[in-house]
Amino acid sequence: MEQAAIFYAGWLGHYVGDASQPLHTSVQYNGWTGPNPNGYTTAHTIHWQFEGPFVGANLHLGDVEPKMSPPHAIDADMFESYIGYLRHTATYVEKVYQLEKAGGFTGAGSPESRSFTAERLAAGASMLRDMIFSAWVQSALPVPERGSGL
Repeated sequence: MEQAAIFYAGWLGHYVGDASQPLHTSVQYNGWTGPNPNGYTTAHTIHWQFEGPFVGANLHLGDVEPKMSPPHAIDADMFESYIGYLRHTATYVEKVYQLEKAGGFTGAGSPESRSFTAERLAAGASMLRDMIFSAWVQSALPVPERGSGL
């Protein structure tokens, strides 16, 4: 049972963490496609540049932890809460491209790009923590009867 819980927590963590990265929510996931009036990069490197080397070289727990939301149980429908989280993340797709265009993910980047990236990491960590905490809180409730629609 413990191994299954750890497996599913890891699986959940993968998808929740990925969903904090705006490019995972868009057709613009790795280089701008289609009309490009703002001249954003079309190179197929922005995705990894943002979430890989830049994070590894520049972000630390002390940058992320203060940006996390206070812990809370998710009282609303979990699926709807997750969809809301995805939609919110999607609002930052163009911001990633703007930061990349300004050199924000090259070397140490900029204070703005480091802050933005820390905020996205904190959003993912907060959502995952709250989902797992909510599951723990709800585990104390009686199991719904079959056919109850839950």
